[in-house]
Amino acid sequence: MLHQVWVDVQHTLFGTDEAEGSRLAVGASAGMLLATIGAFLFAPAVALPVLAGFVIITAIGWITHQGAIARLLTLFATVLTVLTVFLITVFLFVSALPAFTEHGSGLLLVPVENGEPRWFFWLEAVLPTGETFWNPLSGAYSLIPAIWATVIVTFIAGAVAIPLGLFGALFIAEVADDRLREIIKPGVEVLAGIPSIVYGFIGFAVLNSFIQDSFLDDGASFLIAGIVVGIMALPTIVSVGEDALSSVPDAMGDGAVAMGATEWQKMKSISIPAAFSGISAAVILGLGRAIGETMAVAAIMAAGVDFANPLFDVFDASATLTSLIAVNYGSASESTLDVLFVAGVMLFVIVAGMSIVSQYIERQMKQKLKGQS
Repeated sequence: MLHQVWVDVQHTLFGTDEAEGSRLAVGASAGMLLATIGAFLFAPAVALPVLAGFVIITAIGWITHQGAIARLLTLFATVLTVLTVFLITVFLFVSALPAFTEHGSGLLLVPVENGEPRWFFWLEAVLPTGETFWNPLSGAYSLIPAIWATVIVTFIAGAVAIPLGLFGALFIAEVADDRLREIIKPGVEVLAGIPSIVYGFIGFAVLNSFIQDSFLDDGASFLIAGIVVGIMALPTIVSVGEDALSSVPDAMGDGAVAMGATEWQKMKSISIPAAFSGISAAVILGLGRAIGETMAVAAIMAAGVDFANPLFDVFDASATLTSLIAVNYGSASESTLDVLFVAGVMLFVIVAGMSIVSQYIERQMKQKLKGQS
């Protein structure tokens, strides 16, 4: 068992074409790498000289045994990435554990109105009820209003981003010629590079006054936040959706056209069904972006945590899970900070779950296009 592990490690580091002296180069570089990590952790004063030594030795190894050093660096980068994700996950759950232990189901209080529980999707029959949802001074830390606000904003964002994104992806992949495609797709992807706080400021400054004048509303609301977040999710849906549609083999569409199908019939009956898994992944990733958006929502409606009344009032306002963390963590007490970590755990689980589902769907799409079962 140990021998096989050692053989696998050697194969990973040196490959099948091990050169003379590569073990010495990799060993020296790996030793200096471990020394650098140890210096940063336990002796920061000497970290920079040790790091300089690692860079010099690695540079020499790169010149003499580039393949072996490249394998070492890629292995280190991969291990560091996985370890970082693991440590963040452990820290997040460990930090949230005290709040789970202390408050339990009190983190999911459903509303009471006139002494009676308000209707809340039949959850009032199984969850505790209360009149105060978020008041750290009195120990009330219900996250249900923030969860519901997140649902409303995500629903509105999806209503904006999904149709626009999918039709945009269909146009770029199936309708636009090559020259137009080279202009439109980078232009859409530029949207992803605009800082979220800029989106939030534009949404508050432009849409806020429009909503006030057109709908006689008082100000910032779920509707404005949802529209802005939907626009922010557009690049993800357009890009991933276009990639899925472009990956459909040309022979499938050409065969349909040769049989007398129109371009629209080809798109409707061939391209969209064949790329449906990838399109679904694009939608899931876009909604994941909408759920995890923070600064734009916080800039638009950094309101207190309360329920919309009625529940589906899109012109009401309340903090989402992300904006709740952004607005409160700077001045939070220790107990409040623990609850904010619970909100972080909820977001982590939701977004990670959606990412896993999207990757599964994409894998199914690739197998389908390759003719595998």
